[in-house]
Amino acid sequence: MPLKKRGGPDLRGNLLNILVVASALLTTQVAAEDLPVIEVTGLLPDDLSMTPGAAAVVDAADIERLRPYTLHDLFDSVAGLRTIDDDVTGRRAAIAVRGAPPRRSRKTLLLEDGVPLNLSSYIDPSVHYTPPMERLERVEVIKAAGQLRHGPLNNHGIVNFRNRQATERSESRLSLAGGTQNSFRRHLSHSRRDGDVGMLFAYSGFNADGRFDVEDMQYDDFHGSVDWQVNAEHALEMSATWHRERSHYDESNLTPQEYAVAPDRKAGRFGQEYNHFALDYRKLALRHDWDAGGRLRLSSLAFITDADRPRFTANPGDVAVAALPELQWAPGDGVFIPGEQGRMVSRDRRYRTRGLDSRMSLAAIETGQLRHEFEWGLRYEQHYLNDMRSTGEVGEILTVNRRGPLGRDVAHQARAVSLYAQDRITSGDWQFTPGLRTEYYEQSKQRKSIRLDPGPHAPLETDYNRILLPGVSVLYRGREDAQWFANLARGYTPAPSRTAESFPLEPETGINAQIGVRYQPHTGFEMEAALFFNRIRDTIVQLPYSMDGMSLVLNSADSRSFGGDLSWEARRAALRFRGLESFARLALNYTRAEFTENRADAPIRGNRVPEVSDVAGSFTLGVSHATGWTFSASWSHRSGFYTDPMNTRELVLTDGDREPLGEGDWLSLREPVVLGRVAGRGLLGARLIYDAPSDNISLWLQGRNLLDRRYVADLENGMRPGAERTLMAGVELRF
Repeated sequence: MPLKKRGGPDLRGNLLNILVVASALLTTQVAAEDLPVIEVTGLLPDDLSMTPGAAAVVDAADIERLRPYTLHDLFDSVAGLRTIDDDVTGRRAAIAVRGAPPRRSRKTLLLEDGVPLNLSSYIDPSVHYTPPMERLERVEVIKAAGQLRHGPLNNHGIVNFRNRQATERSESRLSLAGGTQNSFRRHLSHSRRDGDVGMLFAYSGFNADGRFDVEDMQYDDFHGSVDWQVNAEHALEMSATWHRERSHYDESNLTPQEYAVAPDRKAGRFGQEYNHFALDYRKLALRHDWDAGGRLRLSSLAFITDADRPRFTANPGDVAVAALPELQWAPGDGVFIPGEQGRMVSRDRRYRTRGLDSRMSLAAIETGQLRHEFEWGLRYEQHYLNDMRSTGEVGEILTVNRRGPLGRDVAHQARAVSLYAQDRITSGDWQFTPGLRTEYYEQSKQRKSIRLDPGPHAPLETDYNRILLPGVSVLYRGREDAQWFANLARGYTPAPSRTAESFPLEPETGINAQIGVRYQPHTGFEMEAALFFNRIRDTIVQLPYSMDGMSLVLNSADSRSFGGDLSWEARRAALRFRGLESFARLALNYTRAEFTENRADAPIRGNRVPEVSDVAGSFTLGVSHATGWTFSASWSHRSGFYTDPMNTRELVLTDGDREPLGEGDWLSLREPVVLGRVAGRGLLGARLIYDAPSDNISLWLQGRNLLDRRYVADLENGMRPGAERTLMAGVELRF
């Protein structure tokens, strides 16, 4: 359980303890070849057989072989990794592991080269940026086994995106692709190494229409890195990213009556064609690696991020429920018409974070028949969020450069420090890793007095939490082709402070257990299977609607999730027939996530946790020919899920208290509340790729939802349809 108090310690005092321990360990002499590998920007070693838990890696070759339209499509190929499409291009990232609800990735720690992508893990962990696939070297996934090294948001799993690194020889890549839905993807990169200095620059861009007739998306992304091998002991790397998105997108979706008539139409509702979303995301990171020869290794990462995320929406007011799907407005409300009537509102959020992550490892020390590898680390973060609201003048179109007079500003702050230590103990074929992580964080929020909102407001609210996260893992390597693993650890999710519910909420804590096996009978075949059980206290649930422009998040009740993963892959070299090489990939997950007690105001024991499907997975089968042609097809499946803790089954239009709306009622159309069960769906995708023998050109054709199946993706603020059939063709040049 979290230990709470109303007075926080001096966080910087913990640095002294680390320095004392490090000084003592520097006196220990060991052989350089015994030093364990430690890297602050990565999750997993190249050899997964040394990983004491369920894990997966999707590398650049997998991305080129699958040619997914979005990252969400790519993650269908990873057992236990689940997504929900809030938009068909996947920019509103909704990524989860096993029993975590996917929406906005709020319960999964997402990293890019070790830097958190959750805009503020301790205030509002939403994700609106993920790196373009074209510049990724690999994606690393660990499931319920990373609670000691990584945190917070570590109850279920962690995903790390690794960018491409500088190449030994000069290399340039140009990729262009286009297709239906006005999609246009482009990428240009160059990397080289001159002596001890390596450099990489990459530009990526993507344009595409959304699912609704008024939606479209565009982003441009610039990324660069420079690394310098200073000498035999020290290495430095600096990287910078600037990502700019401008999209016509909003979160006001359809009522069931409207969806039944025109499931992809928003034009003419209330001026939604003027609604748009913007994101300017900047990141700067500096990494230092120190190899102290026969004594110690240190890997450190300092980072700064800045995200400006405004959203502009026409504010129509109420409509008569009895008239739906026709829109009949209350007096004084109606369609937004530029220069004539109606108002737009701006929902601005400005996130700023800075942090330092430093990890140290000590080489193997033998005590009798036992061999020890010690590792410990310190992480410190500061987070700032300004959650602002503005309203334009009558008929005024709000934009990034014209956001309207500020009407509300709630300032959130958080700071956190975490320490961990573990001992990897090896005895013959057995490896035990006990360890402990301690996290301390504090949150504060205050509504600021401004000209249009002078107050009086509530005083500064502050909350403190200290959480201990013990864990232990076991790895058995009695055979060269198989490893058995098991782990038991505690994880947690900080309660968000940006919520319409009361502050503070309790952090969500969990006990996570799993047991599994990894099997590689010979080159080309890989299999991993795992069973897991998670017990969650104070389960944090976000309801599928907003209140006063803010997410409604609450501590619902205790819950549990259990199930299993199965992944199996046969690579090209493993299956050959008459000059052809076939390959196959299976990813399957079963998760049952349910509440184990009733909430104070509702009987929900035995109900399913919202957004978590029972079954999710995919199967890919392909064939390649020596002339360079490759064809593959994939079937992905996800069973249905509920959207509220009460497990409402039939689609129902309600008010904020779950009371059905009917004859004589009025509905706030900007944020309609639709509850119910989202039905499952199965989708077919395929791709045809040609790699020239010279290895400097590739041609490809890709399609998703080839059967053009119509399905509901989610019920967030109304009904949102899933992706329609999409085709894209492209070319990639390497020189």
